[in-house]
Parts: sequence; structure tokens; C-alpha cells
Amino acid sequence: MGLFKGSTEYKSDIILGDRYIDKQTGYEGVATSVSFFQHACERVCVETFDRERQSVIECVFDAPRLTHVETQAVATTTKTGGPQKPPGQRGSNAR
Repeated sequence: MGLFKGSTEYKSDIILGDRYIDKQTGYEGVATSVSFFQHACERVCVETFDRERQSVIECVFDAPRLTHVETQAVATTTKTGGPQKPPGQRGSNAR
């Protein structure tokens, strides 16, 4: 148990400072931060430099969408989404 009520240890296979590419958009850049939310999967901020605009662009992706550029390893996560619904309430029509 951590220092605060409900705290826990979080782990990530994302290596900050390394280059990643998003499988869906082709966006490529450097991983600069990893965030963990209570009811969502691990999120990674990826930054790149736009030479034309002379500015940094940052985008945030779910970790499993990212592939490490050098090793081609796909990022993994142990938490994959919001709170689970009971078995009888799952599916596209569940509310």
C-alpha cells in the first residue's frame, strides 16, 4: 500500500524518451509522459516537432495503439478500459 488511501503501484513498458508510432494514424514521435486514470487504460503523450510551424505537437494515445519504433514491440497494458458491467449487461444494447 502506498502513502495515500487507495494508492497502488503502476507499471508501464513505455520507455520515456524513445520513439513510438501510432498504428491507426501513423503519428510518430517521442514518448514524454504516461498517465493512469481510474477507469481508463494507460495513456501516453507522444510529441513531435513540426518544422513548418516551428512548434511542438503533442498527441495522447492509449498505450496498446503504440509500437516502439526501434524494436517494433507493441505496448501492453493491464488495464484496458472503464468499469466492467455485469455479464447480463454487456453488449452494444446494454445501458
